[in-house]
Amino acid sequence: MPVTRNVAWDRRLESFKGRDTTQYVLTAASMASACAACRGPLESGEPLSLLVNVTESTAPDGTSYVTFTDCVCHRRCSDPGLNVQRSQWVPNKLTPMAARMVLTQQSGNGQERLVPVLAYTLVPVVAFRENDGDLTSALVSILLFHGFQLAMSPDYAGILEDAVETTASCSFTVTRQGLITLSIGGRTLFGEQLHPDEPEGALWLEAARGGHVLVISGDNLVITTNGLDIRHAAAQGTLVIGTVPIHA
Repeated sequence: MPVTRNVAWDRRLESFKGRDTTQYVLTAASMASACAACRGPLESGEPLSLLVNVTESTAPDGTSYVTFTDCVCHRRCSDPGLNVQRSQWVPNKLTPMAARMVLTQQSGNGQERLVPVLAYTLVPVVAFRENDGDLTSALVSILLFHGFQLAMSPDYAGILEDAVETTASCSFTVTRQGLITLSIGGRTLFGEQLHPDEPEGALWLEAARGGHVLVISGDNLVITTNGLDIRHAAAQGTLVIGTVPIHA
């Protein structure tokens, strides 16, 4: 039973995650706040166990897809484990999660501009393997293909500085009524109705008049009612960024 810091995990996980196993274990533990068994809080440094469910399937084109879902328990509540199952390939039922915010960027002449931001991810994490190669994130791969770029740091100032415009296949639509829609490759990934008479919605729509939206995406983004945490995604190398043009 390998133990990384205070987290015990099933050795078989390494056959799926390879050199990314250690970071995967640490990220899963850092993202958990309550024991999946007793629902009690997880305290820093106490012995923990990682349980992972792996679902394998093969698409009609021969591509192997692997879906990971995990949970963390007190070690006194559960031993570490890994369950592997095969299923018939079907388009994955993924849950989109998103958060909006507005960042402020200062230009060289000291002026400030508001930057509308959409953070977007899918749960659970889906990876694929071609020709017995390494596992590759499905979401990250799609975004990189459409002009997004990897961000290695969770620092928002650096992200604002480094983000470049995506390809023409990516677009954001903002209507006069406040409906916002993100589309990539002709497929709508996200839509939300904002209310211009509410302060939060009004501020975001005002920032959107600049003509672009900064999209922060990838795997392992932590999006909750308390805010957004992109540190885990940056550490795993699954954080991607891009500025998407707005079309009226």
